[in-house]
Amino acid sequence: MDTKSGIVVYNYMDTFYCCLVEKDKWCEEMVTEHMLVYICSGELELISPEKRYHLKKGDAFFLKRNHMLRKIKKPSRNGEPFKGLFLQLKTPFLKTLLNESQITVPLLNNSHLAKSVYVLLEKHPFLKGLFMSLEQYFDARQYPSKELMEAKLKEAVFVLLQLKPELGSVLFDFAEPWKIDLADFMTKNYKCDLSIEEFAHYTGRSLSSFKKDFFCVFNNTPSRWLIKRRLEEAKCLITEKGEKPAEVYLKVGFKNLSHFSTAYKKEFGFPPSVINSTAI
Repeated sequence: MDTKSGIVVYNYMDTFYCCLVEKDKWCEEMVTEHMLVYICSGELELISPEKRYHLKKGDAFFLKRNHMLRKIKKPSRNGEPFKGLFLQLKTPFLKTLLNESQITVPLLNNSHLAKSVYVLLEKHPFLKGLFMSLEQYFDARQYPSKELMEAKLKEAVFVLLQLKPELGSVLFDFAEPWKIDLADFMTKNYKCDLSIEEFAHYTGRSLSSFKKDFFCVFNNTPSRWLIKRRLEEAKCLITEKGEKPAEVYLKVGFKNLSHFSTAYKKEFGFPPSVINSTAI
């Protein structure tokens, strides 16, 4: 069990997660593996550049690997806390399943599916049955054996393929991401809580190549640029939009308020709690 920032996360084999949130919680993370998600209670907003999806109890969706996910977890209007089940479908498992089961993978001819970061799934008893059985393990604190967990993962894949056969082209696409535009990616994702190594990976570069390309683009090191860019965004939120430091530091990618306050004062000459008229 992992408890942090008002979120309780139960983790089984780094594959199966149960997340509990009792009050509104905005978060952002990189999804490194394909994931199947089910909302047991509460509400969830998924945010993409195109639109927002508002999900409620009983909804399920599929997330593609190697994408950034922005979401707001919140209790339902009747006070039920958010409770979500997250099942990772990792690449090694999918490769083994493809070889053992001789699954026919369709060609991807759906442009919308190719561009979508996540796919909403129709409500179906197969999905509900899968997740209700998994939820009981967490409720009883009796986790399944490795063999039973593998059977559940296989069940999840075959349920997805039955409900949406075209997802096969996504599930069994094992190509690594291409080298992408560094300036565009960093400008869009600088607030994400990622290590320099992770930023390198998600731009399709080795660490050394990432640092070299980064300096050519920004004339600065990744660490220094990230801190400066995050602080500039924090200053804008505090001085122009009136937000409080305690509301801002997580939004801009800092892990704790103390580190944020120290860096802010070093950068601007005054702490974030002080709105300096010359800074506005």
